[in-house]
Amino acid sequence: MNNIFYIDNHIHGSFGINFNYANYDEIKYVLKELFKKNIRGICPTLVGETPENIQKQLFLFQKIQKEQLKNINKETYLIGAHLEGTFLSKEKAGIQDKTTFLEPNIENFKKISGDFENIIKIVTIAPENDIDLINYLNEKNIKTQAGHTIGQHIKNCKATTHHFNAMNPIHHRNSSICLEGLIKNEIYCEIIADLIHISENALKLCFKIKPKNKILLISDSLPSSNSKKDIIFCNKKINKDGKDEKGTLAGSNKTLDEICKNLIKKNILTEKEIRQMAFNNQIKYLNLKNREIDILNQ
Repeated sequence: MNNIFYIDNHIHGSFGINFNYANYDEIKYVLKELFKKNIRGICPTLVGETPENIQKQLFLFQKIQKEQLKNINKETYLIGAHLEGTFLSKEKAGIQDKTTFLEPNIENFKKISGDFENIIKIVTIAPENDIDLINYLNEKNIKTQAGHTIGQHIKNCKATTHHFNAMNPIHHRNSSICLEGLIKNEIYCEIIADLIHISENALKLCFKIKPKNKILLISDSLPSSNSKKDIIFCNKKINKDGKDEKGTLAGSNKTLDEICKNLIKKNILTEKEIRQMAFNNQIKYLNLKNREIDILNQ
């Protein structure tokens, strides 16, 4: 297992540090610690916040990435930001703060991204809303993912965000994004395979139906992973099980390496499949360049 590398497209933090509020030194600390766990690349994931705070974090991500492209030194590569908040359905907000949501349109995206559009790699959006924004992001080579949604159709999104979670379930008489994501071979699906967000049988169903080159294993890791600290996430107190006081799942308390090792231990996936679903697929999906691939394989 020591020779398996990982890329996590969906991680909110770890070691007690929240990417929504982390300063430069805290982000660098997380990158160094994740590298020790063979997590070689991440898309730090931001939940809904004020445009000012999001831009503050995007500035730090951009600064760190520029430094890494010049000189990498035994730390996880910061591939680009994943914006999971803001353009979601209030009916499927999950743990997120609905008061931070904005109408999903190009104007509001520019208000959030400011001068830092180039560091944004992924945007999660409820596709039942304005499709113009989805098309705009696709034209900018920013990956659009259907998530936190009540929609029935994926439309022009390229992937689903934490498939099965925060979307309507599969029903034998109704269409749903959950169903479309599984049967449309061109669509990538993020999967939190911690056996808490998705049951073992549902995981096996997904791995059986979905082409293996279209599955993106993620952690959705909370700042509380690899830490004993109590955390506030999305303005809510989160317990050690990764849930708020109402029992709503906020994310995982495991990092991607831990999740994948458990899948192998339980004979759900092989090491070869892990390498594909937790590293190789991400490289292709994110259209990473040769310099970035070299950094990931250091």
